[in-house]
Amino acid sequence: MNPSLYILSYEMKASTAGRSLFLSTSFFIIVVLTANISMNQFGIRADKNSISILWIALAMSALLSVNMIFQNDYDDGTLDWFMLSPISLETIVILKAVAHWVTTCLPIMLLTPIACISMGINFNSSLWILLVMMIGTPAISFISTIGSALTLGERASHLLLPIFILPTFLPILVFGIKISMLVTNSVYDSMAFLIMLAISLFCIAITPFITAMIIKVHYT
Repeated sequence: MNPSLYILSYEMKASTAGRSLFLSTSFFIIVVLTANISMNQFGIRADKNSISILWIALAMSALLSVNMIFQNDYDDGTLDWFMLSPISLETIVILKAVAHWVTTCLPIMLLTPIACISMGINFNSSLWILLVMMIGTPAISFISTIGSALTLGERASHLLLPIFILPTFLPILVFGIKISMLVTNSVYDSMAFLIMLAISLFCIAITPFITAMIIKVHYT
């Protein structure tokens, strides 16, 4: 098997075997249901606030598994093996980001149409919101690798991660919420989609090098 494919399959199996997938999806469902109940209780129109709640819940859910991107490998010595392997560290970072997106962001996004319908958003708009998330969430996974590398080996790293990562999520959240609000009003701005795509591509292009540099500095 190709070494890159082997590492990717290993990362996906490790993510699904652990509790990160269950915790992320459960947290997303709990936040959405709690917000839905609260808005119905106080008579607030769900369609005016649900999009922001969906994106924030998605970002917070993705954070729950960020600590495990490198920490487990660091603890059991696998990261040392990665450092000595013929595969570049940048490639390994990309594979880990892809595995995080597939095992964390993708399951949450698949729940989005159901969550949208429960919050008063029609099915057609929920599919457009899903498309926007598909474009924007790769940036979340790739940025998350930087946060995981920065807190490598730190005690209580799960407390530091939100401080490091959440501010970097803001451009994605702002554009994601804005575009999602536009599509729910049947306004399809191609330029906004392109900006969101550009943000994701920019993050995919530079974050592997930044993350690899942080890890190498950690080992020097």
